[in-house]
Amino acid sequence: MMHPGIRPGETPPFHELSEYVFQELCRDLFDTEPSISTCEIYGKRGQSQDGIDLLAHRREGHGIEVGQCKCYAEFTPAQIRRASDEFFDYFSRWSTENVKRFILFVACNLSRRQLQDEIIEQKRRFGAGGIDFEPWSAATIRNKLRPHPGIVATYCKPQNHWVRVICGETIAELSLTGEYPARTSGIVQVALVNQIDRLAERVSGTIKQNLELMHVAWREGRRNEAVKWIKNLKGDGALWRILSPEVKAKVLRFESSLELFTTGDITRTRKLADEAHSLAPSDDETKLRALIAYQEAGPEAALELLKGQEDVDTQNLRAALLLEMGLPEESLAMLNFGDMGLEENDRT
Repeated sequence: MMHPGIRPGETPPFHELSEYVFQELCRDLFDTEPSISTCEIYGKRGQSQDGIDLLAHRREGHGIEVGQCKCYAEFTPAQIRRASDEFFDYFSRWSTENVKRFILFVACNLSRRQLQDEIIEQKRRFGAGGIDFEPWSAATIRNKLRPHPGIVATYCKPQNHWVRVICGETIAELSLTGEYPARTSGIVQVALVNQIDRLAERVSGTIKQNLELMHVAWREGRRNEAVKWIKNLKGDGALWRILSPEVKAKVLRFESSLELFTTGDITRTRKLADEAHSLAPSDDETKLRALIAYQEAGPEAALELLKGQEDVDTQNLRAALLLEMGLPEESLAMLNFGDMGLEENDRT
């Protein structure tokens, strides 16, 4: 139970959770990080944990990330050093596991200057071993919980209060639960539904614009930013459910492309593409299907799927496939055809 505060913007008192509940909250929050595939508590009660509480496996399969959880109302510079020492006492073991990041989850404020100075020192200490050191204070934990009302409702009681304080409220949640007040008249319900529909359209438009920005981020090499955006969007159940099928499908196709190029997991890539198709079939999915076919059966199979598509992006993909097949002249002809098509469009 976390007692509600009275000051707007007050940091939630996570230290009022029990030690093990706070640890479970941190585990679930760690699991939502874009770089993480799975996260679990390391060891059962009574077992040695070798200086960590949480062990997370990275999505790309390269190395691990670890965490310590400190459910305290106050924290000192000496306690920060001690937490680091607990890890480095077992560094001979962890140095062989390719640890990429160490997160110190603390249930209280870490803004005092002495604490910040010690954090800088520990960043240097971990950095010398090739490990990122990140302290997550109560404020950081609150901010990272904002898109995850499910986690907040699970661990922070009274849940109605803390979901509202940490995640905010949207009228859309009324339509998702269907729990209108018993005394609400039919006319009022219709008005609410109409208002919710307008809100859903506005939200879908905003997400569609953000999706275009994520395409740009991906093309510019900011892949983690795009992956994190999708994970946070789909992790917010209330927001994801009110999006239009067309916008959901666009997001899922983008996620499918990311999956193909980051992990190469054909099964998951196809599953996402199929989910998008079931929501809103589109000509845009042809190129994605061609890329899947390329990974599975080679360039010839991909070219077969691209027949009948005449847009510039498709022509460029055809040219790349022809070049890989050892047909440079046909590839060049395809690029010249694409340029002619573009000039023709410019004149109209």
